[in-house]
Amino acid sequence: MPRTMDLAAFCAYVGEQWKAARQVYAEIEEVQYQFNEIYRQRLETWQRALARAVPMLAAPEALPPELAQSLLEEVEKERRRLSGEIASLEQQVSDKRVQAEAAAAQARDELAALRKMNPRLDADEERIKAHSAALRAEIERLDREIQAAGLIRRLLGCRRLRRQREERRRELAAAAGQLRRVREEWAGAKRRYESEQTRLHQLWEQASVEAANLQSRLDYLRANIEQLAWQNGSGRWLASLHAVPEVAEPLRGALSQVVELNRVKAEYEEGLRTVSEALGLLKGLAEGLERFLKSAHKVLEEQERYNLRKLRVRVADTVLGFHAIWPSFRAQVRDEKVLGAHPAEFSRRVRAVIGDSLEESAIGAMFESLGNSLTEATRAWG
Repeated sequence: MPRTMDLAAFCAYVGEQWKAARQVYAEIEEVQYQFNEIYRQRLETWQRALARAVPMLAAPEALPPELAQSLLEEVEKERRRLSGEIASLEQQVSDKRVQAEAAAAQARDELAALRKMNPRLDADEERIKAHSAALRAEIERLDREIQAAGLIRRLLGCRRLRRQREERRRELAAAAGQLRRVREEWAGAKRRYESEQTRLHQLWEQASVEAANLQSRLDYLRANIEQLAWQNGSGRWLASLHAVPEVAEPLRGALSQVVELNRVKAEYEEGLRTVSEALGLLKGLAEGLERFLKSAHKVLEEQERYNLRKLRVRVADTVLGFHAIWPSFRAQVRDEKVLGAHPAEFSRRVRAVIGDSLEESAIGAMFESLGNSLTEATRAWG
């Protein structure tokens, strides 16, 4: 039946459900830690079992014809995959070498351009310096001529000489500006060249290193394609084996171990997927409850601050029923040691709860009902 409670009790109720969801989250997180560690150990055991079994498949005729055929098909599939990787690597190596050569060629072009610019700017600088020297000499000559004139002539007759001297001084100042600009142009070109050379060297070095790494992988595949095709193809065939074929010992014993470890590996992988799904669902649900709780507390603060009428909140059956799952859900995932060793049981329990009680539609209906209950209660304030 629905329950009616005052606003403070309603906030406390929502807070309890928020804490309960977080507690279940923490329990499943503990199971996740167990799964991760045990799965790592099982995976190492599984890999060793495959490594032992692969050489035993060197004579496919020891297998029933149908299985032998499927093994050879898997090996051929791997050979085609490796051939495709070799072709891709050949293209990548070529591309990287082209990139490296392009960077080196651009660096050479930049150096040639700088060397071409240098004589031009040198010539401009020498021309301006020579012109400046001539202007200084002309100014000195005019100064001597003005000083050599008598007092009356300096006062009355040297205007033309002074104008010429001022013109030469202006020309000298302009030449100094030209010289500064030439030197700035050279300094800027040199800075750009050095920066570009650094960038191009880095590009060349990166492309060269990548080409060398790719070439190493390419050489390895070319030299070992048949061995790798057999090894990888056999390994994948073993990884897909779900039943022990009728073969003689010791192959039967090796395949029996592989089949069992395939089952265990699949169960842990499914368990880890279930963990991820459950944690994501619980995290979102807990965050939603936390946001709603903050909103409810704000309403409670307004009620107390302004001494408003005490609100009564009616909590629907859907909400009460939804949150009734937390104690049993927590109990089902509480023993991480036991569940860590039984991933299939964990997945069965958690997926049953999610499917029965924590579907997206049920979560949405719960939040909608909570919101409606609070909104309905606040109408009492008019």
